[in-house]
Amino acid sequence: VRAAGAASRIFEGEILRPPGDPRDYRAVTLANGLRALIVSDPETTTAAATLSVHLGFYSDPEELPGLAHFCEHMLFLGTEEFPDEKSFRTFVSTNGGTHNAFTAETATTYYFDVLPGALKEGLERFTSFFKSPLFTPSATDRELNA
Repeated sequence: VRAAGAASRIFEGEILRPPGDPRDYRAVTLANGLRALIVSDPETTTAAATLSVHLGFYSDPEELPGLAHFCEHMLFLGTEEFPDEKSFRTFVSTNGGTHNAFTAETATTYYFDVLPGALKEGLERFTSFFKSPLFTPSATDRELNA
């Protein structure tokens, strides 16, 4: 997904990979500073994206243990652009994919895969998690009491 005016810089150095790996790799830095690794594999039947946020449960404030994991769950439950709590899950499953996330010590990682023709819309939905999550009162209450 390329936003208007979102110039990127392509990494010119060597990308380390396993010997014999036939996939094409390209590393880019977007205008907003986000770094991405794009991997193209003509043999695969799905398209996927992963985003790691460098905040995990070691970053939880003492008075709010579990905050990173709580946020991990909440991001899947509606955004300004796609407010229905089931929107992302429904989109992914309808397009032959899966999604999940996990919170570790120093990072939280989100990922999904779909059929290749659905990747563009999937990325629009996925990136909205990080731009405009809703954190609605009803979803917050359910997650706090889960």
